[in-house]
Amino acid sequence: MPAHRLRGALLAALAVTTVAGCSSEPEPPPTYRLNGDDACAAVNTADFEALTRGTPTKTPSKLTAGLGGGNCKMEFDGSGGYATLTTFIAIHPTGETAARAMYDDFRKSDGERATPGTDITVADVEGFGSAAYLYRQHDDKRPWAVDDFWLYKYDVQHGALVLTVIGSGYAKEADGWPATEDDMKAKVKKSAEDTMKTLKA
Repeated sequence: MPAHRLRGALLAALAVTTVAGCSSEPEPPPTYRLNGDDACAAVNTADFEALTRGTPTKTPSKLTAGLGGGNCKMEFDGSGGYATLTTFIAIHPTGETAARAMYDDFRKSDGERATPGTDITVADVEGFGSAAYLYRQHDDKRPWAVDDFWLYKYDVQHGALVLTVIGSGYAKEADGWPATEDDMKAKVKKSAEDTMKTLKA
């Protein structure tokens, strides 16, 4: 093949490859569903049981009519520490637009609480669902310590799902608890991730 034709063929192939690469779109959110009416069944308690060395008491409750999902409050009180884990699952039958409106309301309300002089911070979390943020409560005038009271709330919107997971508590014995705040936050985020996996239809 003449050189000019070879160059033309290569350029054409490169153009097709480039267009094909740019046309790929993010994978659409899955369909989420809570099997049964007990939101506690969708929550993995293993990490918090290990931290506190306690078996949780579970208090499930239903949401208002017209929403799928439910609410679950768990309390762990063991020899290693005390923690609460609250999981709010809202699946909107009308789809993503309604879910995003709920998420935006939550984000606005929590953002308004994070005013100067409070111990509350709110920050967006990238790469988690369609949108997510972390609500954090800690007095930053002193270093973070696991035996101080801590509270982390992850709010996530993904497709028709709005998921809120709130973890709070303190260590009675530091052994076995995370040594850094990032590790503790990761425990609460993992709880949210595990629940999302369980809810995938």
